[in-house]
Amino acid sequence: MDEGVEQLVIEQMAEVQAQHPNLELQRDPDGKIWVRGAVGFSIKHDSQTVEDCYQLALAIPEDYPASPPFIFETEGRISREFGHFMEAGNFCLETPVEVRRRFAQHRNLRRFLDEQVIPYLFAYSYKRDYGVLPFSDRLHGTPGLLQYYTEFFETSGIPAMKLLKCLADDWAPPLMACPCGAEGKLKDCHGPRLDELRPHLSRDWFEAELRQIAKDARLAGIRLPEGSVLPKRMLKQERRRNTGRKKR
Repeated sequence: MDEGVEQLVIEQMAEVQAQHPNLELQRDPDGKIWVRGAVGFSIKHDSQTVEDCYQLALAIPEDYPASPPFIFETEGRISREFGHFMEAGNFCLETPVEVRRRFAQHRNLRRFLDEQVIPYLFAYSYKRDYGVLPFSDRLHGTPGLLQYYTEFFETSGIPAMKLLKCLADDWAPPLMACPCGAEGKLKDCHGPRLDELRPHLSRDWFEAELRQIAKDARLAGIRLPEGSVLPKRMLKQERRRNTGRKKR
């Protein structure tokens, strides 16, 4: 772990421990930095007060604060039926790009806990106690991913895929017509929204998301305007395969 990263975490831990005194900074033998301990909260919602406490482990990534920590609950109190987990067992706080976009607004460990982690814990505790989530939930998996982009871009599904293609292809000339279908140039329409997302994930990541969305749409029998929604590299691969089949 880079010394600069460790020093930054040490500095931010002073603020964290002022609010969450049971959290401690720890270093594994392999040099990996963790923040471990109890995080408690008391939140009132719809006349109900939820008080709870969870044992957490926050894995600090090597490129912190470019990337946010990964969060694990260590006592198994959060049921897997809750559904909001990544494959490695860490919390699925939001879509990957939204977690990073929000974290990039401050790159601060205490605010990350308060603004993203504690709301996740509160949502689980509230649902466990009252049977419903305290706020609207997004669909899981690929449907939730598409739902996020339609909400972020304020469009329907196909226009959202066209805009995501701009990120997947890393091609969005400001003077092009906006892919959303509205009159006007990209720079005057959805260009600023694309600019909000572009810095937080790689072109390959956006492409992988769009590929999965397109794959699921096809499996559901949805006809896509493929030239305008599929990633450029995916289109080329499929055309080469189709050409090979014809030659046989």
